[in-house]
Order: sequence, then C-alpha cells, then structure tokens
Amino acid sequence: MSNDETLRFTVSLPQSLFEEIEADIDARGYQSRSEYIRDLFRDRIVDKQWNNSLEDVVGVLTLIFDHHQRGLSEKLIEIQHDHLVHILCSTHVHIDHHRCLETIILKGQASQVNQLVNKIAALKGVNLARLSRAGIV
Repeated sequence: MSNDETLRFTVSLPQSLFEEIEADIDARGYQSRSEYIRDLFRDRIVDKQWNNSLEDVVGVLTLIFDHHQRGLSEKLIEIQHDHLVHILCSTHVHIDHHRCLETIILKGQASQVNQLVNKIAALKGVNLARLSRAGIV
C-alpha cells in the first residue's frame, strides 16, 4: 500500500454529534465530510508532533485580559523577558475600556513555550490564553 492511497473507513457517532458536525461542515463551506475530517486529523497530528518535537516550534498565543488589573501588564512583560522562549512579534489591541487582546508569536522548545503559556494563563486578570500550534521550525 502506498502512502497516498486513499482508504475508506466507517465511524460510528451519536446522532447529535453527527448533526453538529454536519452544521459545522456547512457553516465552514467544506465540500465534503472527508475534507472536514482530514483537516481535523491534520490538526491533531500537528499537535502531537509539536509537543514531541526536539526542534524549535512556533506558536501564536492569543490573550484577552483586563488591563485595569493592577500589575498585570508588568507581569506579562516580565514573564516574556525572563523565559527561554523567543518572542518574535506581539500585537496589542484595545477591545473596550477594560479589555485588551494581545497576540504573541513564540519560538522555542515546546516544553518552554508550554511553560510560558501556562504561567501567563494563571495570572489574575487573564480571561483567555489560547495557544495555536503553528509548526515545527
């Protein structure tokens, strides 16, 4: 069997999950269930490879936080400067009077990137800290 041979398989799902997937397929404009499922599998494989990589990885950390939280901005900067992760770029946007959105592009060992993200996520005033694993460098 070659690597690019297409295989077919059957999956059993509860009807409610199937209906939710069908709605998501339509909403996202997929042409087929197969392409939708392939994308889900690819995302899982990237996550696995990313976490097990001995090479540097690249990710994007998305934060939403309360900029009125005392000392939070200083803690965010301190954590970024003190870590072994390279901060390649960051963007800061004011969403409203209290909340800011920040994206931070990170490069480094997966374990170090994960530690930095966990440290930031645990800060009081951080409402969302979501890491998108972009790839292995």
